Amino acid sequence: MDLFSFKIQDKDVLVYRSKFAPVNTNMYVLITGKEAVVFDPNENNKLLQLLHEKCIEKVHILLTHEHYDHTNGVNWLVNHTGADLYCQKNCAEVIQTKKGNNPALIALVWANMDKQDGGHRYKDFKERFVPYTIIVDKTFDKEDRLKIGELEFQVTSTPGHCPGASCYKLFDKMVFTGDTLLQHNPVILSFRESVKDDYEKKALPYLRALPKDTIIMPGHGDPFVLKDTKNI
Repeated sequence: MDLFSFKIQDKDVLVYRSKFAPVNTNMYVLITGKEAVVFDPNENNKLLQLLHEKCIEKVHILLTHEHYDHTNGVNWLVNHTGADLYCQKNCAEVIQTKKGNNPALIALVWANMDKQDGGHRYKDFKERFVPYTIIVDKTFDKEDRLKIGELEFQVTSTPGHCPGASCYKLFDKMVFTGDTLLQHNPVILSFRESVKDDYEKKALPYLRALPKDTIIMPGHGDPFVLKDTKNI
């Protein structure tokens, strides 16, 4: 797993990161005492090893939105650790249904990769995939405050990319944006569930109000400082 180190309000903040292939979706992990916060989990045995090495007693899963590449490791992590799950209420409503956890986009990416190199990713995935639902322990609507150990998050609903998208601001300096903001690529608003008007009237004003030195932890790509993107 990658490790990023930040100095925020005289606190040393360490963020672990791993990527979910094939679209390099970021899973972030923060440790606070005997607790761990995991954003958008994927199945990764190195995560379990990290939790064991840090003697973690409680795991909290936070979701930035409901798309499969950001949620596929939730049940796996819950089964291994007994983690609780938190997200925006629209996100929760989607992932509690099998249809809401449809991996069609990922399957399409794998199928295209197979065409290019003759691989069997799509076939292997189709044979082992079992439709599932996800049960959420706690939800919020428009805004919320979340305290986990020494970590304090201000949580804001930022729909547009999808109805359940949200951003998590840590110590007023770092924001986990999921796919609501990426550094080099504009937010995708072409999905069936995307609403451009919501993004322009709800998500963009939130992003534009952030200080330019805010550290952005995106759903894809490396962390960056807000002033270093032209996507808002």
